Formats: sequence, structure tokens, C-alpha cells
Amino acid sequence: MPEGTKFPTVRTLMAELNETQYAVQSAIKELNTEGILKSQVGNGTRVIHPSTNAETRASTQGNARVLLLHHVEKSERSEIVAARIHDDLTERGFRVVTVSYSSEDDVSSLLGSSYFDVCVLQPRYSTLTVRLLELASRCSRNLIVEGRILQGLNIDIVSSNHAESMRLALQHLGELGHKMVGLISENRYPDQAKNDFEQLYDFIVDATHPGRPHFSRRANCEGDGKSNLTQSLNDWKEQTAPRRPSAVIVWGRFSADQILSACKAESVSIPEDLSIVRICSTSVDALHGGIFTTVGCSAESIANAVSETVRWRASNPTLPTRIVHATPQVIARPSTAHPSR
Repeated sequence: MPEGTKFPTVRTLMAELNETQYAVQSAIKELNTEGILKSQVGNGTRVIHPSTNAETRASTQGNARVLLLHHVEKSERSEIVAARIHDDLTERGFRVVTVSYSSEDDVSSLLGSSYFDVCVLQPRYSTLTVRLLELASRCSRNLIVEGRILQGLNIDIVSSNHAESMRLALQHLGELGHKMVGLISENRYPDQAKNDFEQLYDFIVDATHPGRPHFSRRANCEGDGKSNLTQSLNDWKEQTAPRRPSAVIVWGRFSADQILSACKAESVSIPEDLSIVRICSTSVDALHGGIFTTVGCSAESIANAVSETVRWRASNPTLPTRIVHATPQVIARPSTAHPSR
């Protein structure tokens, strides 16, 4: 088609090619990226001779545009990650734009017709919908999601290694001599089936100690979180030997003060009565309080993994997607010790 010719509409191409709207829009987006088409609001999509954009494309190589798109929900760990990603990529010459959203409509209205080489999506603890993924994909050539594992999608993923975190926590307690270990996890998604840590806990306990009873509880992390944790600890106290674990793994956003308050309410002494390991970010002091043994990834390690993935993806825009796991570590503190019985 001659330069300047108006390109067929998405609806027209869907009918002619018998393809979905997403497939057609993705193809048009790719042709825009390659400088063959140019889409403008109010002017439609027109053909551009590739040679006219050669100089522009050459000048932007190595200076890719990156969008950091994160939910407004407060999260100290996510704030650290976002700030470090922004600083790291900016220092390396990327053009970085940071946008906070509270809803899918925000994403649509804030971004408009903007287009980026890479979009890093941080949904934090909010719901990650198909529409949000589509909006983020539509405004960028490549999409990276931080903090969620998504199967079967053409998206790069950066996340903590949940399986390795659980293995390290159980290994640490096993080395101290704990034979039975329980789990208390945040009731983050009440309508869903067992979360990753519950499934991992069940699998590992069944595989290593067939027939051993499970002690697995959920607690809401709302308000001070005390009452739910208190009930979980009350359930633990009511277990009779040999069903009562000598150690418990706690996963979720519970603060150190919430856990200590619940233990005080139930007269549970740490670690004399019960050893506790937290699976959480090692960078947020409020989560461990300098007291709780912590297994997890630092915000810095997550940020480094995201930055490395952005740099790799910007240099390899057409390679297959991949999943990158940050490596967790154990930081031992006074909340774990040899069992007293």
C-alpha cells in the first residue's frame, strides 16, 4: 500500500481475516512498533514508508521507553521495589514513566494512545483481571508482570520462588529439631481454593511424613489482625500431643506487632512454647520486628530481577517469554529455637 494510505479498521480486518479483535490489534501494534504503520487518535491508522522512520528508530535503540504501572494500594515492599526499578532503569538510560492506577478505567484514561517498549505491571494485592492485562499489553510492545505467576500467557513474569521459600522454612525448622510444623496464612483471597503456600505445605508434609496430621489455618489481615491470629493460636493450643506442632510458619502481611499481640493474648511464649518463621519480604522491618526468623526475598533482589528482565526484553523483543524467580534467603532471629519438648 502506498505511503499515507489509510489502513483498514480493526473491525474490517476482523471480518476479512476471521480473526479476533485482540489478534488484529496486536498485529497493528507490532506494525506500529516496526514503523510500518502509524496510528493516531482522530486520524486512524495510516501506512508509513519504512525508510522514513529509519533515522527515528535508530535514534531510539538503546533508549527504550518503559512504563511502570502499579496499583495505588499501599505496600511498603512494593514501594521500595518500584522506586529501585525506576532509579536503576533511569541510570541505565531508559526513559521511564511511572503511573499509579486504582481501576482499569484509570489505566485506559491515563494512558490513552501512549505506547512503550516495555510495561512493568505491579498489581500488588489487587485483582489482576484479563481486561487489565489487555490494556497494559495494548500500550506496550512487551509486558512484564511482577509478583504473580500467570500460566499460558505470552507475558514475562518476575516473582518470588514460593516453593523454595517453603522448603527453606521447613529445612530451617527441621535442622533445629522440630518434627511437626503448622501453617498460618493470610486469607488474602477468601473465594479462592488453597493458596500456593497451603498447597506446598500439604504436599511437602504428605510427601515427607505420610499420615501426619496437618495444622493449617487462615487469618484475615484487616484492622489490627489480632482477633484472627488469636483464634489461630487458640486452635493451636487446643491441639493435644502429638498433634500440636512445635513450630508454625506464618505467611502474609501480618506485622510483627500483630503476631506478638496475639501471642500475648493467648499466653504463648516465643520461642519457648512455639517457634515462628515468617515467609515475607526481608526488607520490611515492620514484618519481622527484629524478632522473627524470616524467609523470603528482599525488595532489592526483586527490583534487580525486574530491571534485568526489562533490559533483556528491550534487547530481545521477539524472543519467547520467560519466568524469573528471585532467590529467597533465611534470616535467623530469636523467634526460632530447638523445641523444648
